Amino acid sequence: MDTKRLVILVEGDSELMFIKQHVIPELYVHSTGTWLIETCKIITNRKLNKKGGNINYEYLFNDVARFAAQGCTVITTFLDFFRLPISFPGYTTDGKMIHKVEAAMEADMRKRIPALPLFVPYIQKYEFEALLFSSMEGFNYLLDEDSQLRRIEEILSEFPCPEDINGGATTAPSKRLMAIFNYDKTADSSDILELIGFNTIYSQCPRFASWFDSLVNVISS
Repeated sequence: MDTKRLVILVEGDSELMFIKQHVIPELYVHSTGTWLIETCKIITNRKLNKKGGNINYEYLFNDVARFAAQGCTVITTFLDFFRLPISFPGYTTDGKMIHKVEAAMEADMRKRIPALPLFVPYIQKYEFEALLFSSMEGFNYLLDEDSQLRRIEEILSEFPCPEDINGGATTAPSKRLMAIFNYDKTADSSDILELIGFNTIYSQCPRFASWFDSLVNVISS
């Protein structure tokens, strides 16, 4: 049986770790047939083979084209809407219009890459750190100060869903965390996500869950 390949393109180390440790194992639970599921950081400097960091649309486009040429069965993305570069097709700052940016990305990829396989564009509202607010459990472990925990609880009570936490310059999920404690994106997010667990994230973040379900539908059919 031929091996089918699913590639998930991400921006940085924290996203890479999350996909490797939490998303891919769950996808394998649902997969049928022979699938190779992997995640890669987007190449931002081909001469230096540098991956991750600030991206623009052409960096992403080049990687999608590269994996399409390798014969991948499915290519998907996991990108932050917060500070999404203006170079993206359908660019907007309106969080309610993320689906239109995703549709514009797919249309552009399909037009410019003749051999494009199934492409599932996904942009996280508003950013990766929204997932950390799926539960207090991770913060209860990480933080010692009651005042810090109360501020996290206030944020959770203010928004009906972690993915609704405002994505402004000072109010994005990561910026809120930095204002409360010395947040280390890679180390702290890893600890928090491990304590929360995939099922809680899935149940609390409907946009993320919808993306995950779309991939499950592909690899289980």
